[in-house]
Amino acid sequence: MAGAGAPRRRSGARGSLPDPGAACRGTTLIELVVVLAMIGVVLAAAWGWTSLVTMRKLQNAAFMLEGDLRWAQQQAVSNAGNGPQVEVCFRSNGYDVYTTTYSGSDVLNVNYSTTTPSIGTTAKIRSVNAGQEYDSNVQFSLPSSGTITCDGAAGESALAFRSSGQPLFADTNSHAVAVSLNGRTYHVTIQPITGSISVSSQ
Repeated sequence: MAGAGAPRRRSGARGSLPDPGAACRGTTLIELVVVLAMIGVVLAAAWGWTSLVTMRKLQNAAFMLEGDLRWAQQQAVSNAGNGPQVEVCFRSNGYDVYTTTYSGSDVLNVNYSTTTPSIGTTAKIRSVNAGQEYDSNVQFSLPSSGTITCDGAAGESALAFRSSGQPLFADTNSHAVAVSLNGRTYHVTIQPITGSISVSSQ
């Protein structure tokens, strides 16, 4: 009988047929490692991007406040002949800039307690609002001292500049506004004598 002498191949003999599942299992493991690595890269990039966006929003708010404080200071100096004071009054959702004139004789506001403030109908010269000029999640925290009661809006605290350009501080210390977002903080610092204003991340 033809083929009678040919050796039989036993099913299940070692090395007789390749196991198709082995290749599949190996490929799946490699793919899983690659996918996990890609997810890690994407998450790292997303975290870095989020951190960058946070820093950009925070810097924008801090430098915007610095610019507005400088502008308020310049407004006080430029109208010195009328004896004004310029106040930056902070509210929960932004701040406003007011000009204040005095009916007393101390037009340079050397002694704040001797003057009587007067707010006119056109006293508000600038408004800055959360969600418009800066990110709505940014928080401004005023120093514990160095502020006055806002004459333009009841219940608000203000940073003010005399017509000489000096800040209206009760002491000779520098004072800073903390600008915060997502656990990060910048400081906008005003010096007492010169009135110079700077931004720092410390």
